[in-house]
Amino acid sequence: MVSTLCLLEQWCVDRAAAGQKILGLCAPPGSGKSWLACQLQSNLDVACLSLDDLYWPQPQLQLHQRGLPGSHDLQLLKQVLADFRQHGKAIAPCFAKELAAGAGDRQGQRLLAGKLLLLEGWCVGARGVPALQPYQPVWQQLDGLLLLRPPSLGRVMRWRLQAEAKQRQQGGGALPARLVATMVQSFYQHLPVEQCFAPLWQQPQLPTWQLNLNYKRQPLGFIEAI
Repeated sequence: MVSTLCLLEQWCVDRAAAGQKILGLCAPPGSGKSWLACQLQSNLDVACLSLDDLYWPQPQLQLHQRGLPGSHDLQLLKQVLADFRQHGKAIAPCFAKELAAGAGDRQGQRLLAGKLLLLEGWCVGARGVPALQPYQPVWQQLDGLLLLRPPSLGRVMRWRLQAEAKQRQQGGGALPARLVATMVQSFYQHLPVEQCFAPLWQQPQLPTWQLNLNYKRQPLGFIEAI
């Protein structure tokens, strides 16, 4: 079986060859998108930026529920993407989830450089509710979007719980299971799948691809253009 990483690497190579500069990766919480991005940076000339890195710093982040619309510094994100498109490099903040007792906080900056930039996050490209309207100018800067689709919403909850448990085992701060469940439930309550995500593969507004995953996060087939 071809791994999700191998498929994602080939997709990035193909997109760079087609002249695309900034790509989006939309994947649910706990699906492994951050790990995939880390591997991409090690194996390819690809700069990866997590939407999580654009969370507001503490204490401003406390005014928002982390992960929901409003918790990101969109002006800074737009500037990072614009700088990368113009110069092939940009300075971006780093967000460490283990800080602030698992609530997370910014921790320094890093240089993004490469042939293309991959912006990954759970709501990248999403639309359909008023809270996402301020994000649309950011999504319009993308040259393409890849959707990783889980087998079910119940599996998303399990994946997120597994990710927090792994972070806890590694000695970092992590959210209790109760707060993780609240976070995921709130996520889909504020951003319903049929309203915010289904249109991405039913009526895409930019070049879009999809990859279906099974319950082990393994690919069901290949990346397909929509």
